[in-house]
Amino acid sequence: MPAQRKKQPAKKKQAAKRKAPAKKKAPAKKHVAPKREVSFAQPPKRKFASGVCTLYAQALSLLHQKKHKPASKQFTRLIETFPGEIEVIARARSFLRICERYLLDPKKDSAPTPEEIFNQGVFYHNDGRYDEALGDYSRALKLSKKNNDHIYYAMAATELSMGNADDALQHLEKAIQLNEENRFFANNDPDFEPLATNNRFRNLVHPD
Repeated sequence: MPAQRKKQPAKKKQAAKRKAPAKKKAPAKKHVAPKREVSFAQPPKRKFASGVCTLYAQALSLLHQKKHKPASKQFTRLIETFPGEIEVIARARSFLRICERYLLDPKKDSAPTPEEIFNQGVFYHNDGRYDEALGDYSRALKLSKKNNDHIYYAMAATELSMGNADDALQHLEKAIQLNEENRFFANNDPDFEPLATNNRFRNLVHPD
């Protein structure tokens, strides 16, 4: 009997060893600056479903010709045919609303807003159609009267994608003058990696 009593504490010790180790506290998250609403990161290049860009361009062409009814049908067709192309559909819906506003009241101005034109340019940039992107950015810039630093930033990213470093730096400098936060965005944007060793770029994003 005494021998059995001596074994009992040993069992308790073994049971204690089987307890799961205490969980380590997760390290405190570092503060990260908010991301831009529009991303111009290029690699890997954005690929769209076959035919979606053609249909989108046809619809836009009809809208620019002020053929709102056929344009409305084309945008609707695009939305129904390519439900998985979220980025394209978002822009198609925006332009579809323009067509619908005009069809409800033809006398009312239904011209695209600067932001809608800008979003169209972003679409073209992501599709590698840089000339068309710059054209839309220029149009949006002419129509916008304030808060247009994001347009200059976008123009810088597109110019650099075309190999025009000097023009890209000029637009980026303007974007930073209008909004200091663009220093951080450019410094962490993959689109501007080709300028990582450029002294002018480094002075723009790290003025001190």
